Amino acid sequence: MSRAIARNAAMQMIFEHLAGGEGGEETLRMVYDELREEGNAQVRENDPSVKDRAYIQAALEGVLEHLDEIDKQLEMYAKNWKVERMAAVDRTILRLAAWEILYGQAMDIPGNVAIAEAVNLAKAYADEDSSRFINGILGSLLRAHEAKA
Repeated sequence: MSRAIARNAAMQMIFEHLAGGEGGEETLRMVYDELREEGNAQVRENDPSVKDRAYIQAALEGVLEHLDEIDKQLEMYAKNWKVERMAAVDRTILRLAAWEILYGQAMDIPGNVAIAEAVNLAKAYADEDSSRFINGILGSLLRAHEAKA
């Protein structure tokens, strides 16, 4: 299974959890079932692999654990935008990618890959302008993060 599929599942689980749901095993199965129904060639009949599950769990727990810090960072680079006023899907995608950039070192995800994948998620799930909005914020965040390192 690809990391992109696992990232898709993580984004949807984070979204559900932050919207008041559980974001648990049932959500994970539903996401993979939907991807299979859509004909996604990368999703086979099996459940997510152990590696995919580890990423999904780390992303869900990491975003929730660092939510306040992530939101502060996003607001620093989202000129004139408060995180709570952003579209819910945009906000979730941004939070996941920001976690990957700021805290996901153990996952060995290059920042530019986190941004590219976030843009792909935005193209699939958000409105037409979201991918540029997300790319701009995350690009600024990554540059600042790399300058500090």
